[in-house]
Amino acid sequence: MRTFFWLDENSPSAIRLFPLVRVPGKIKEETVVQYNDSYDWPAQPPVGIYFNYGLLDEFMHEWLLRQQELYAGEITRDEYFEWKLNWPHTCDDGRESQYYVPWRKNK
Repeated sequence: MRTFFWLDENSPSAIRLFPLVRVPGKIKEETVVQYNDSYDWPAQPPVGIYFNYGLLDEFMHEWLLRQQELYAGEITRDEYFEWKLNWPHTCDDGRESQYYVPWRKNK
């Protein structure tokens, strides 16, 4: 996770997280994810990745939430950085832990 976080710091918006949409019924082995071609993507379509590993999925979901909060202006870039810098001690599910590090300045 920290490697991803530093890549995100060195190249903001290089990692674009997005939630997958659940489709009822059985789907083919190959999954197709669509993207908006009006974005500033490179010449080739982007490559997606997902993890079928519960704990990592939870970490990635929380990171998605933090990115969404940043882009919506709900948290500052400094708060976002603080969350990543002190991770995993800033995880939402660790708020009751003695090791939790408060990272939001306005809460």
